[in-house]
Amino acid sequence: MPPPDLLRVRDLVPDFLACAGRSGPPEPWTSRYLAGHPDVLRALRRDGDWSDAAGVASVLDGLRDRAADLAARAETVRASLPDGVAAVAGALGWSGDGGPVECVVLVGLNQTNGWAGELNGRYALFLAVEQLGPPEDLDLLVRHEAAHVVHDRSAAIRDWPEHGVANALFTEGLATQVTAELDAGRPDEAYLWFGRPGHRQWLDECRRRWPEILRRVRADLDATGADRHAPYFLMRDSPLAGGLPKRCGYLVGLAAVRRLRHHHTLRDLVTWPLPRVRSEMAAALADLPPPP
Repeated sequence: MPPPDLLRVRDLVPDFLACAGRSGPPEPWTSRYLAGHPDVLRALRRDGDWSDAAGVASVLDGLRDRAADLAARAETVRASLPDGVAAVAGALGWSGDGGPVECVVLVGLNQTNGWAGELNGRYALFLAVEQLGPPEDLDLLVRHEAAHVVHDRSAAIRDWPEHGVANALFTEGLATQVTAELDAGRPDEAYLWFGRPGHRQWLDECRRRWPEILRRVRADLDATGADRHAPYFLMRDSPLAGGLPKRCGYLVGLAAVRRLRHHHTLRDLVTWPLPRVRSEMAAALADLPPPP
């Protein structure tokens, strides 16, 4: 259990449930839901626009009858956060400098299950209960996203290029490796997809096309544009993907960080500035074999 000053949890699910039962148009529904949390609303609108009234109405229709389920999920998340954040802090050698990890538990209107995003000038951990998987896999997601938050405390990664391919490979690879070391014994696809079943075929496809993926990643390593970043890290279709397996950059990043771990501790890696990240990743990607 972490000390009290290492973690701050804001559970917004009760606010969602209070608003979800009210009648009225869906917009400005999100503003009402988050009226008491303007900083969270600003962060969410920055990370993904919630202004689509029809889309909000459709999601609400599917969530209004899930009040008991959403409340139970929020309780499970709150229970898992202290140990998860403490484990990551210990692995990365962070003692709480800069203030507690802020964790926002919310209903995210089906954007994604969890993410690390900027909130009040530094990274916070967001967990959207309506998309979370079974409790036995929740720790994988909590630890992965908490690793990003702690990484930011050590190296200010929020200031790195948002769509930089080199730094995305490193940050995602490091967060995945932290999770793997804290919960050893699972297959790689569990760490890369947070326990969601059905991704063994994806992993096999990445391995089969590894030379092509590695060649593309090395060619784009210095890129910082959204279009060049998308084929490796996003689920949406990208005109530049050329049929690459979606999110294949996560596997490349994991393989590269594992190579770096032969000579560096996690506590060393989490402190590297961006110029060193770029140079070390370029070296690690040379003749990099696929994960076994």
